[in-house]
Amino acid sequence: MLEFHLSTIIFTIINLLVLYVILRKVLFGKVNAVLEQRAQLVQQEIDAAQAGNRQAQELKAQYEGRLQDAHQEAAKIVSDAQTRAQRVYDGTVAEAQSEAQRLRNEAQAQIASERENMLRGARQEVASLALLAAAKAAGRSMDGNDDKAFVDEFLSEVGEQA
Repeated sequence: MLEFHLSTIIFTIINLLVLYVILRKVLFGKVNAVLEQRAQLVQQEIDAAQAGNRQAQELKAQYEGRLQDAHQEAAKIVSDAQTRAQRVYDGTVAEAQSEAQRLRNEAQAQIASERENMLRGARQEVASLALLAAAKAAGRSMDGNDDKAFVDEFLSEVGEQA
């Protein structure tokens, strides 16, 4: 059977204490150092990730600000272009209207000139016919300047009355 001796128990306890001290000095110190280095490395990576995240957030805010500025500038450019286009359109319409009015005035002047020429030609024709009719009625020739002046005066008076 098993016998327990006090000397064996004390010697076993001393052996365990010596083994614990040796292991603590040799093994636990190195393991704790490795674990501490690992913890520091993990903490550094966490800090670096947080710093990167903060920097990314700042860059995102800057880019969003720039994008907003770009949208505002684009809207301003479009607005300016629309304003310029409206001014050009208004100018073109005004120019076209003035050109149309000028052409209308020229056409009216030309019509009045042609009408005057036609009336003058008709008066001369009527004067010639009147002289011819008066000559036939009088039985003599009316080709003198006095006779033509008399007929022109008569036609002018009749034209003013009409």
